[in-house]
Order: sequence, then C-alpha cells, then structure tokens
Amino acid sequence: MDAVPLLLSFLALSIVSMDLALAVIWTRRAHYSWSWVLIVFSASLLGAVVVFALDCYSYMVFTGTARLVLHYIWEGILVADSAFILVLLMFAMNWIIARPMSIPEKVGAFISGGLYLGVSVASVITSFQLFSIMQYVVWTLAVVYCVVMLLYERKSIKDKSVRTACFTLIAISFAMLPVVVLAMVFDFLRPFSIPVVCLAYTIAELVFLFTALAHQEEMENKEHADFSFEAVSDKYHITEREFEVVSLIKQGLTNKEIASELGISVNTVNNHIANIFSKTNVGSRIDLLNLLQEASW
Repeated sequence: MDAVPLLLSFLALSIVSMDLALAVIWTRRAHYSWSWVLIVFSASLLGAVVVFALDCYSYMVFTGTARLVLHYIWEGILVADSAFILVLLMFAMNWIIARPMSIPEKVGAFISGGLYLGVSVASVITSFQLFSIMQYVVWTLAVVYCVVMLLYERKSIKDKSVRTACFTLIAISFAMLPVVVLAMVFDFLRPFSIPVVCLAYTIAELVFLFTALAHQEEMENKEHADFSFEAVSDKYHITEREFEVVSLIKQGLTNKEIASELGISVNTVNNHIANIFSKTNVGSRIDLLNLLQEASW
C-alpha cells in the first residue's frame, strides 16, 4: 500500500510535466496578459509533486532518524510550495476572467496562504489531527471561493476555451469533494487523496491547453487567410516589405526586433513604419492595429 501514493505521484508527475511544456508553448503563442500564470502555476505544481514523490520514496527506503529528517525536509518544502499555489490560485482565477480583486479579497488570499502555512507547520510538529484536517479545510475554502467566483462571473468570460476550462474546473471541484471529505475523516486515506486530487486538476489543465492550442492555431490560420498582401496592398498600396513590417507589428515585435527579424537596420524599419502610417492615415501603432482589427485583418 505504501507504493500506491508513489505510483500515483509518478503518474501526476508525467502529466504536470506535459502541462508545463504546453503552458510554455501556449504562452509564446497566445497574447493574454495572464498566460504566464499558467507557467508559474504548472512549475509550482511540478515542484510539489516531485517533493511529494521524494517524501513517499524516502518513507519506503529509509528508516529511523534518516526517514524522520528527510520527511521533515520534504514536508517543509511541500508546505511552503502548497501555500504559494493556494494564493496564486485565488489571484489567477481572477486574472483569467479579467476581474479586478478588491483589497479585502487580496488580503483574504494572503491570509488563507498564511493560515495554511501555519496549520501545516503545526501539523508536522505536533501530529495533532485537528491541524491536519484544517489543512484540507483551508484549501477547500479557497477552491469554494474560486468556484463561486467563476459561477458568478461566467457570463463575462468571452474566450470559449477559457470558459470551457472554467466549467471543467467547477465540475472537477464538485467531483473531488467526496475525496477531500473522506480524507478529512479517515487519516489513512490522506496520502492517497493528495495525488488523486492533483491528477484530476492536472488532467483538466492538460485538456485545456490542448484545446487552447488548437483554438489558437485555428484563429492564426483564419488570420493568415484574411490578412494577405493582396488584400492590404489593393487598399493601401503598401509594398511587400512594408507588408512584412505590418505583419511583425501585429505580432507585437518592437522596431529593434523587426529589424533583426528582417535583417535590416532600425532606421530602415522606422522609415517603413513612417510610410505605412502615411499610407494608412494613422499616427501610431495602436491606431494601425485598430485599423487592421476593424478591417478583420
């Protein structure tokens, strides 16, 4: 039975590793201001799973003082990482749906993280069951906050893949509730509940990232189909080189980055941009991007 949590943690480790890799790819392709949060979240979760697996392995391999010392080391790292993930989760859910958090909510997030850290340390030091139960309670309250907030703000989520992911997270949270309750009641189930819950959420993140990448590719293909040299040139009479500059501006590159990409000087890029502004009758990059967006380019 001692090997089961370790095997589950290895499975979670493989999935969260894929989550991290896909999060990096999606962040480089997506243009959401919060996309970096997925990388931080996945990396933190990966660290927590690795430490949990090391704790399980140490418990199986070592005995006596060595086992106890390693347990305290791994448990301390895991507690600190989990407290960080808890706070990040509450902020991330609000960033994803573009909902500004109030001051009391921000304070509450940090208090929740501090409370979890406190009861976790007390649980490790004293082995008092109430502290162990409170760990689950604090995490459950944080998840309940996220679920309630997502349900309340669901209509404001415009991105289809994000909206689907949020509803999936809500469904998983309800599905995992019996697992959490049983872990609170039965102490022997706690080592099993952690990797099981972790697996559920990491699989959900994996599905979201696959869906988001597919949606991003679909949008990029559509964008490339609509945004053609012929279409822009016919209307604004720009040259092929100017069209390349416009394409790179759409991707968010700076003048220096455009110069490096095209193998020309920054002054040449500045001249191209000045000509583009003159031909399209705009005065800034933002005006140019708005013009392209209005033309569905």
